[in-house]
Amino acid sequence: MLCVIFTVGISILYIGGAFQSAHHAVSDLLQTHFTAVPSESPIVYLLITDAGLIEAEEVDGISWPWPRSAYAEAIRFLKDAGAKEIVFDMIFTERSVLGMDDDIAFGNAIEEAGVILATLSSQSQSGMSNQASRKNAQMAKKFALKVDGAYENIFQNYSFLRTPVAELINKAKTIGDVKFIQDNDGIGRRIPMLIDSGDYLLPSLSLATAASYLGITSYQMKGTNLVLSGASITRQIPLDAKGMARPRYYGDSNVYKKYSLLRVIKSQILINEGGAPYYDPALFKDKIVMIGSDATELKDFRPNPFNKSNDSGIHYHGTAIHNILVGGFLESRYEPIYVLPVLFLTALMLVFISARYKASVSFSFTFLLLILTQGIAVYLFKYHNILIDVAATSINLIGCFILVTGFNYVIEAKQRLFITSAFGQYMSPDVVTALVGDPDRLKLGGEVRMMTAFFSDIQGFSSISEKLSPEDLVALLNEYLSEMCDIIGRHHGTVDKFEGDAIMAFWGAPIYTEEHAKFALQASLEMQQRLQVLRRKWIAEGREPLYVRMGINSGLMLVGNMGSRNRMDYTIMGDAVNLASRLEGANKFYGTYLMVSESTKILTDELFVMRELDLIQVMGKQESVHVYELLGKQGEVEDSKLAMIRLFEEALAKYREGCFSEARVLFTKARDVIENDSPTLEFLRRIEALNGKVAPGDWNGVFKADSKG
Repeated sequence: MLCVIFTVGISILYIGGAFQSAHHAVSDLLQTHFTAVPSESPIVYLLITDAGLIEAEEVDGISWPWPRSAYAEAIRFLKDAGAKEIVFDMIFTERSVLGMDDDIAFGNAIEEAGVILATLSSQSQSGMSNQASRKNAQMAKKFALKVDGAYENIFQNYSFLRTPVAELINKAKTIGDVKFIQDNDGIGRRIPMLIDSGDYLLPSLSLATAASYLGITSYQMKGTNLVLSGASITRQIPLDAKGMARPRYYGDSNVYKKYSLLRVIKSQILINEGGAPYYDPALFKDKIVMIGSDATELKDFRPNPFNKSNDSGIHYHGTAIHNILVGGFLESRYEPIYVLPVLFLTALMLVFISARYKASVSFSFTFLLLILTQGIAVYLFKYHNILIDVAATSINLIGCFILVTGFNYVIEAKQRLFITSAFGQYMSPDVVTALVGDPDRLKLGGEVRMMTAFFSDIQGFSSISEKLSPEDLVALLNEYLSEMCDIIGRHHGTVDKFEGDAIMAFWGAPIYTEEHAKFALQASLEMQQRLQVLRRKWIAEGREPLYVRMGINSGLMLVGNMGSRNRMDYTIMGDAVNLASRLEGANKFYGTYLMVSESTKILTDELFVMRELDLIQVMGKQESVHVYELLGKQGEVEDSKLAMIRLFEEALAKYREGCFSEARVLFTKARDVIENDSPTLEFLRRIEALNGKVAPGDWNGVFKADSKG
C-alpha cells in the first residue's frame, strides 16, 4: 500500500512537470556519451571570429560593421567554389552604414548565388512601428510554405517579423526563421520547424536550407510528423505538441569544419587581383555553407548539450539541418500515457517480489530493473532515436524499494520479537535462530505432520506440595522446570506448556526433522539422568526428591497456532498426542518412569535399548498398543539389565499365551537378576491374581487401564 501511495505521488509530480529537468539531464547524458561523431558532413561554418574582427580593423583598416560589399565578395567566392547552399545566420534589418548602393551590390550577389537569408519572429512588436511590421510581413509572405494536412494550433504564433531590408530580402532564394528556443536551463534542445505568422507559415532557417538542398517541393502534416517530399526523396520530422523538433546533437560546433569569413572575403579579393586564395575553393564544393558569428563582441552564443556556455549560435541551426538530411531527430516518449503504466507495473512487480522473497532478492530485482531501464533507454536512443523516461521510473523504483524494505523490516522485526518471545523460553537457541531467519517455517493455522509428543508429571506431587510452603514449592518447581526445559531445548525440542508440575513438549515443529523421535528419547534419558543428580542435591538440602514419569509417542499430529482471535498458542493436537499423555500416566501401573509407544520404538529401534512392557488399552482408546520402557542408549546399558530384559520378554510372551505357570517361572528368574524391578513384580502380582480365574479362550493378554494412571 505504501508503494502504491508513493507511486501515485510520483505520478502526480510527473504530470505536473517535476521531472522535466531530469529528462533534460538524461537526454544530454545520452547525447554526449552515446552519439557517434559523423565521419563527414555537407555542412561547414564560415564564421566572424574575434581574430577576424581584430585583423580586419588592425590590418585592413575596416571596423565593425563590415561593408556589405565584403559579404558579396564572400558569396562570389563560394559560388565559384561550387557551394550547394549559402546561408546567412545574420539578420540585416538595418541598411548598410555605407548607403543603399552597398545594399544593392550585396543584394545582387545574393540573387546571383541563390543565397538563403535569416528572419527573426517575435510575439511582441518591441518598438517596431506598425508600418514596418506590416511591410515586413508582406515581404516575408512570398516565402510562405503550403502545408497540407491538419496542423491547426500546433505551431506557435509569432505575429511580428524582423526581416532583412527590402534590397536584400527581395533578392533572396528563400528565408528562414532563426528563433532560438531554450529550455528552463538555457539549453537549446528543441527547434521550431514552422512559424505561424498569423496568415501563413514560414520555415525555420534549418528547414528552408535543408529543403532547398534536398529539392523538397511538398510539405504535409501526418499526425504529429512533418513529412517533406521531393522528386525522389522523403524526409519525416517528428514534432512535439508545440510543433517543435528535437535534434540530436553530434557534438559541439567543432564537429563541423570551421573557416574564417574574413579569410574567404580576402581570398576572393586575392583572386580578383590574380593572387592565390587563403582557402582552396574545393573545401566548399557541394557544401552547405552557413555564415554566422563566433565573436565575443557580437554575442551570438547558444548553449547546447555539448557546450553549455559559449558555443556559436549557428550550430543550433546547423545541427537541425544535419538532422533533416540524415533523419536523426529524436522522439520523446515523456507523455504520462507512456510513463505512468511503467511506474505502476514496475512498482507492483517489486511489491510482489518483496512479499515473496528476502530483502537481498528484492534488492537484486530492483537493481536489475534499474539496469534494464537504463539499458532500454540507451538502446532506444542509440538505435531508434527515441527518448524514454528513466528519471521518474528510477526514483519510483528506489523509493518503493526503500519503503517496502523498511516496511518488511518493521514487520520482520515484530515477527522476530514475536518468535523470540513466544518460543525463546521453550526452544533451543538454534531453533529460535532458524525461525527468526526463516519465519515461513512457522506454519500459521496448523498442518498435519509426523512428530513426537512428550508428557511428564511428578510422582506424588500433591503430597509433596502439601509439605512445602508456597515459596519453597515455587522455588523447587522453578528449578526443576528450568533444568528440564534446558535439556529439551538442547535436543531441539519445543516446550508446549506447563500444567502445574507437568510438562508438555514436542519434536518435529516448528522446524521439521526426521530425527524427532531420536531427539525426544535422548532428551528423556538426559532428563532422568539429571534428576538423579538433582535428587542427591535436594536430599542434601533437606528438600523432597522428585521422581518424574514420562510418556512418549510418535505419529501424525496437528501443529500450529490455535486458539481464539485474541489469544493463540503454538501447540499440537490429535490422537497421537493424547496417547503420549496416557502413556505418561500408565507408568503408574508398572512402576516405570519412561514409557515409549511402539511407533516411537520403530523409528529409533537400533539406537536405544527398550524392553516391551505390555499390550495395553489406555483409557479412552479402543485399540491396544504395545508399550516399552526406555532403558538407555545402545552400548550403555549394563549386562544385568540386558539379561533381565531377555527373561522378562520371554515371560511376557508366555503370559500373553495364557501359560501363567511358565510365565511365573520366567518372571521369577528376571526378579532374581534385578531384585526390585517394578514391572517384573507387577506381572507376578497379576499372575497370582489371575490364577484359576481365566477361562480358556477368554484371554488375549491385553491390559485394560481403568484410569489415566
